[in-house]
Amino acid sequence: MSQMALALIILAITIVLFITEPVPIVVTAIGASIAYAYTGIIEVKDIFSGYNSTTIVLLAGMMVVGSSLFHTGITDIIGEKMVKVTGKSERNIILATLIVSCALSSICSNIGVMTAMAPLVTAMCISAGVGPSKALLGLLFGAQFGGFITLVGVGSNASAANAMAELGLTPFGFFGITPYGLGISILGTLYFTFIGSRLIPDTGYVPEFAKAEKKEFNKTKATIASVTMAAVLVVIAMSPKAVPMHVAAVVGALVIVGAKCMTVKEAIAAIDWNCMMLVGSLTAISTGVKNSGAGDAVAGMILKVLGDNPSTFMITTIIFFAAAFLTQVMSNIPTILLFMPIGVSIAEAIGVSPYPICMIITLAGAASYATPFAAPQNMMTVGWTQYKFLDFLKIGIPMLLVTYIVIIAVTPFYLPY
Repeated sequence: MSQMALALIILAITIVLFITEPVPIVVTAIGASIAYAYTGIIEVKDIFSGYNSTTIVLLAGMMVVGSSLFHTGITDIIGEKMVKVTGKSERNIILATLIVSCALSSICSNIGVMTAMAPLVTAMCISAGVGPSKALLGLLFGAQFGGFITLVGVGSNASAANAMAELGLTPFGFFGITPYGLGISILGTLYFTFIGSRLIPDTGYVPEFAKAEKKEFNKTKATIASVTMAAVLVVIAMSPKAVPMHVAAVVGALVIVGAKCMTVKEAIAAIDWNCMMLVGSLTAISTGVKNSGAGDAVAGMILKVLGDNPSTFMITTIIFFAAAFLTQVMSNIPTILLFMPIGVSIAEAIGVSPYPICMIITLAGAASYATPFAAPQNMMTVGWTQYKFLDFLKIGIPMLLVTYIVIIAVTPFYLPY
């Protein structure tokens, strides 16, 4: 049996287990990683390589910093003040979360924004007397929408620009993606607030970082926790090379514990290990799909389907859905790097501009909406909300269609073939 067939079988079994959950999904995720290794698709040393990453360190640090807001009692105050603005309406809370996370994610790392905002969103929901799961999923989608607004919104945008440069094209500028991003953000926010949030239940789950023992409000410690969170956010937004995001998060956690805003035991308890295990397992699953050659097979099918004289509408549709499908099971950056040279070759073969095709690949490759393992932030959100595979499908597939509609509407005017 070929490696591609084995990889697809393992992936299919993984998806079925994610849907039915006869065992916890973290068991399924790590089990899939081990299966990929012992069928020769990835190396054994790569089974747990995802846990040796800056993303894991960033998450751990931010969970401690975020939890300190609960331990010092400041979240009660912030939550009550925020509820005065939004009211106790779940829909208003979701809308506010989407707008703020979208705006911040246009210039900051989406994972950084999510880990910083999650405690505040949870506190706002608790103050309003509603479950935080829908708002936290809204936080994920808002962060993803914001990633489409500027070239630095998400790492895959920069990867796409680098791939274009290597192919001899002028990369998109800082605001080159903005017309599409604004359309996706506006329609996506409206969709999630008024339609998508109704498709999923409130799971009733409260994240580990919010399960702090109620303590008497301490103004000094609350001030330290607030200033520390603000300082870490500023560093994440500025992204200086000397102080990467994960280092800033760890320094923030050290300040929190060193200032006795939390004990070491409380800091360790604040880390959601289920969430960390899920995020760490993603690397091996994505690598397994990539190494199997499944991506190359999909790319080859595109060329056969398009034929010699495809219409521009056919090109847009086939490339978008092929890349969008692949990025649900394989990391977005490998998806984009795989499709970019193929897209440019197609453009050259049929005599059209390569830029709209490059834009389609950039957007579709980052449209990681429809499965829990489409991106690290999706896995992180599963840990915070306990949403299931089918919940992601219900809300994510319509969002893919929204993204496709924006591309179809904007391309003829902004980047015509």
